[in-house]
Amino acid sequence: MILFNRRVAGFAALVLLAAGLTACGDSEADQRKAFIQFLQKYIVDNSGAHVPRLTAEDTKSFGPYAEHYAVITSFNDKIGKAMQGPYKISQTNAPRSVQELLDRRADVKAMAAALCGVADEMRKSLAEAGAKRAALQQPDDLKPVYSAAFERTVTGPGEAFAATIPVGIDGLQAGLELADYLDAHRATVKVSGSSIQTNDPKVRADVAKLLNAMTVQSQRLAQARERFRISIDGK
Repeated sequence: MILFNRRVAGFAALVLLAAGLTACGDSEADQRKAFIQFLQKYIVDNSGAHVPRLTAEDTKSFGPYAEHYAVITSFNDKIGKAMQGPYKISQTNAPRSVQELLDRRADVKAMAAALCGVADEMRKSLAEAGAKRAALQQPDDLKPVYSAAFERTVTGPGEAFAATIPVGIDGLQAGLELADYLDAHRATVKVSGSSIQTNDPKVRADVAKLLNAMTVQSQRLAQARERFRISIDGK
């Protein structure tokens, strides 16, 4: 009788263990399913780079996959920060006239140098996000959805933003070249606001060439910023 009870107890323990293992498997599957549905609904099925914040309930329902999403949100925070500071200043505080350009050459040089730092940080942030993604262990059903979400919220906007920075630096450099030339030819050039006057044909041709270079850079920057905007807004 005792032997029979032990066998029954052993069998019951095995049943409970099997049930526990099944429950754990279902839990991970449910977490993965919830995460896939979230990525699909809020990122992949929407245009642009929308990165909603997780609620406490989301974090709990995704289990370990919440850390996978943290790779995306961490990069999103970094690009948001990078869009402030030097990048924002270069957009809002750049000289608005040729005379202001002459008066603020030191500021323009400082802007260009600061933007170089932003470019370095963005390249570093993209590389870090890529390395973190490569280290993630993901089941086959999650990989394509996560990959699409990562492209939409990290790679796409990150590369588009990074592409605007060297174009912006080139634009500032083009302005500095004009300012340096005008400063070197002060005897033959008169500047008033954005008006440049000279009686020297060669100086006039040189100034026209430098102004054209600035116009080209301004157009390139506008195009780069529009590509970045589309990567964020989707239209």
